[in-house]
Amino acid sequence: MLDLDFAFFNLRKQDRRGLIYRKSILDRLAPLFFSPRVEKLIHLDGLNSRGCNILLPLGPGNLRLLDAEKQENISQRSTEILEDYQLPAMAVDRLHKEQLRLLFPSLPLVFGDNFIKALASVFVRKIHSRRGIRKLIITGETEYFPEFIAETAALGVPVSLQSTHPSRDEILAYHLLYEKGQAVSTSYLNPEKWERGELVLMFDPDMRQMAISSPRAFCIKFSDQVKGLSREMENHLAGNGIDPALHNLAPILEISLLAKAGFFAPNAEQDNAREEEGRKFLLLQELGNQTGLWELFLDKAI
Repeated sequence: MLDLDFAFFNLRKQDRRGLIYRKSILDRLAPLFFSPRVEKLIHLDGLNSRGCNILLPLGPGNLRLLDAEKQENISQRSTEILEDYQLPAMAVDRLHKEQLRLLFPSLPLVFGDNFIKALASVFVRKIHSRRGIRKLIITGETEYFPEFIAETAALGVPVSLQSTHPSRDEILAYHLLYEKGQAVSTSYLNPEKWERGELVLMFDPDMRQMAISSPRAFCIKFSDQVKGLSREMENHLAGNGIDPALHNLAPILEISLLAKAGFFAPNAEQDNAREEEGRKFLLLQELGNQTGLWELFLDKAI
């Protein structure tokens, strides 16, 4: 059996069409022809890491059509593949986050949110050290958002949380401003007023349907479909036949870093259990420093 560091689960981009993909027929054929399988190995030479790509040869709409029993069979078969390779967790395509959470309710899944926050934090620190940041503007949201904002605001840079619904962040901003003394404010999304010297971080989900740019402020996008953050790492994925957009890149790099650091090893489980989930991106940030991973991204910060 191959010695692998991680597994990555994904679906076909497009639903399969035709008569046999109607629910009544698909339910009967799925166990025979549409079971998850190891399609290929993934080699990440830059991290000296390799994993396997577990592909379900159906699209997200096809998967939703299957009855509960057939979906349970898919979950069980995927778990068996992980057990065969002695892998306790699995990275998954971010585009299908909620759907795959339901499909694998008891399996540790890695979606890449901590990697994205770690990368954003690295960019902020590097840009601030090189050219200075007059104001940090953050749009959109990610998992464990308050912890990320608190750590970022601790750099001493004023932070503006901008969205189409600024009232939802008012409690967070009030807490950080009046209880921690951090300069965090909220306002309505207003790219026309972004100025030179300001750094804008654009997260999902708000930015998913919006094309925003500013000729003055420096903007970095972390939407699922974004590419160009690291040509080298994206070329690694593309060379393995995987779409290198962030929805694949983030979970694969996050689980690879954690696996290489022994995060999923039985002997390390008790130590890592004490790591607060909201601060896990700081662990990823340090692991990226130790492996030299961030150097493959920091040309974006020049």
